[in-house]
Amino acid sequence: MRDLFVKLFESSHFNTGIKITPFSVPHIVYMLLIFGTAFLLYFLFRKKETDKKVKVLRILAYLLILSYLSDFFMHEFVYTSGYLNMDKLPFHVCTVLCPLVGIVQFNRNGKKIIEPIAMLSILAPLMYLCYPASVGEGEPWCYQAVQTMFYHGTLFVWGVLTVAFGEVKPNIKKCYTSAILLVLITLWAKLGNVLMQHNWFFLEEDAFYIGLVSNGIIPKWSLMIFNPIVFFLAVLAVYGVVYAIRSINKKRAINNK
Repeated sequence: MRDLFVKLFESSHFNTGIKITPFSVPHIVYMLLIFGTAFLLYFLFRKKETDKKVKVLRILAYLLILSYLSDFFMHEFVYTSGYLNMDKLPFHVCTVLCPLVGIVQFNRNGKKIIEPIAMLSILAPLMYLCYPASVGEGEPWCYQAVQTMFYHGTLFVWGVLTVAFGEVKPNIKKCYTSAILLVLITLWAKLGNVLMQHNWFFLEEDAFYIGLVSNGIIPKWSLMIFNPIVFFLAVLAVYGVVYAIRSINKKRAINNK
């Protein structure tokens, strides 16, 4: 029975030679499906009652949590050596956002911190989706590729719709909350790295593993400063996009009067 499941979840089923690598056709198709889902859900529910919009966000949050937790039960079959993929533990930005999304979506008190979580839920999965290096270069339809893209895609769609549906109205004056969250995530990831000797949030070696630290080009400690700063600057760019869209919508509303 185990051999059957290993065969089912392996990265190459048909030996087609087709791989999901960054910027390949399968990668672009996945991106179009994810962006298309976000636009479709927004188009279908943009004029609906608030309750229906919240229900959509709740469903997305449930799917996100289910996808994340169920994946751990599949590692025995996905990785033929039968080990737990440490990289999937909640120490990366994208993985730690899963429990945080659950908190803000299903806890009234969580609404107080929804803005930085929503902004990072747009940014972090988008950064990964643009360069999905960890899908393992398997076939586009293998479990590892589907689960990884589904998880990050669901997180991205939740973040986009949380803003688009007005559950949170980003205010640039509150951008400091994103900075605080990034500092906390950095410290959390560093704790995980120290305890389990891993590279979460790429604090031990650069994200592209080109040897910036191991070759002595930059000191390791600099990544604890550089990485959150880069993320924060990217968050500011997301704020800029949100404000630009608001401005366009206001001009359209004025012109339609």
